[in-house]
Amino acid sequence: MKSHASLLFLAVTFLPLPAADLAPVLGQKGKLLLEEKFEGDAVPKAWTKNFGALSLSGGALRAGQQASDQHAAAFRRALPLRDCAIQVDFKFAGATTFHLGFDPAPGELKKSGHLFSLVVTPGQWSIMEHVDKSDPKSKNAVHAKAAVKFPRDTWHTLLLEVKGNDVVARVDGREALRASAKDFHVKKPGLVFRVMGKDGDAMLFDNVRVWELK
Repeated sequence: MKSHASLLFLAVTFLPLPAADLAPVLGQKGKLLLEEKFEGDAVPKAWTKNFGALSLSGGALRAGQQASDQHAAAFRRALPLRDCAIQVDFKFAGATTFHLGFDPAPGELKKSGHLFSLVVTPGQWSIMEHVDKSDPKSKNAVHAKAAVKFPRDTWHTLLLEVKGNDVVARVDGREALRASAKDFHVKKPGLVFRVMGKDGDAMLFDNVRVWELK
């Protein structure tokens, strides 16, 4: 049987600890709209899966792609937003890429498909405006990109800010990634997550907080 000291060491080593709130740079935090710690026995009902595998693991949300879907793992958290700050802890547990982004709310834009995403891999990150699926000539547009190391099997804390058409992303005190585009200001129906990787690979997410940004 493990000693109390050993159990404490394992908890500190493998479980995410709540990170201190990061201060936004595009404005000031307003009302706290969402706080999710994934402490229950099942994925909260408000988190809806479109593709992939979604479960709770060790007090965190585990998401992974399934080859049989022939699609990135995708899940959402409905939450009407416009100007906002989103803080989330994440860890690469085998997965190669994850997105955190938005769709435009119905009626906001003529385009079809996603609005934009922060795209993160263990070696780089970018802010990408998504293709208009109703326009065959439309292409994804990368507005900002940087080579940055996000070590695997390590918890990182991300703050993604959206105010008007401006977006700022920061992780663990690294230099911020910034972008702006004419449609980023529109209303958004909630958070969109996507995860890429082989069967059995995953991303872990925890301590999700969302604030109004004033």
